[in-house]
Amino acid sequence: MSSQVADDLQKAIASVLKAHGYGLVSRLVFVVELVDEEDGALGLMRGSCPADTPIWSELGFHQYAVTDIQATVAVNRAADSEEDE
Repeated sequence: MSSQVADDLQKAIASVLKAHGYGLVSRLVFVVELVDEEDGALGLMRGSCPADTPIWSELGFHQYAVTDIQATVAVNRAADSEEDE
């Protein structure tokens, strides 16, 4: 991914988040599923902003997000099982 694409993504996301009252974006990692407009094939794009973020830092952000999602799922499952009792 080019640094120009990374810069454009960071500006766009920062603008949307600011408009909704969130703080400043300092770093960003993303995963995007893309669909080819001609044949419908799926592709994956991942990256980080700034574009020169070390790969280990990008991986750490993704792991942090996965852990957060897993914790949310665990809490929801525990709440659902308590409601069933």
